[in-house]
Amino acid sequence: MSKPDLPSAGALSPDTPPTSEPTVRAPRHSVFLSATVQRFGGTAPSKHRVRDLSTGGMRIDQAVGLRPGATVLVTVGALEAVGATVVWARDGAAGIEFAEPIDPDAARAKAAVAPRPASARTPDAGATAGWMPGLQNPYRR
Repeated sequence: MSKPDLPSAGALSPDTPPTSEPTVRAPRHSVFLSATVQRFGGTAPSKHRVRDLSTGGMRIDQAVGLRPGATVLVTVGALEAVGATVVWARDGAAGIEFAEPIDPDAARAKAAVAPRPASARTPDAGATAGWMPGLQNPYRR
């Protein structure tokens, strides 16, 4: 008896249903990032911890309420929002597939914070609460 042709164990994951053709997954990067997931329908955005990130998707924690097949808007790290679909959700985690590939290195980059212009800065008026404003006044009681 001959054995049936099966794809190698590395080609499929427990998260991917078997198909006639093995799929090749993009490399996963273990990261320490946060993500904001906005569900359509008026619910408030939710914050999540990103566990794995690739060009095509991510795995997040604290995924209570996310349902497979749901379309969401995701902001990951320093990247702007991108459309995505929840592929699986179980045990408080979820797999999310991006609608378009992202750059994981750009997501891990530190967000640049522009300095405030001088006109937007408030003048240093000193302390304004409690006993501190009169501290330097020689005529205070």
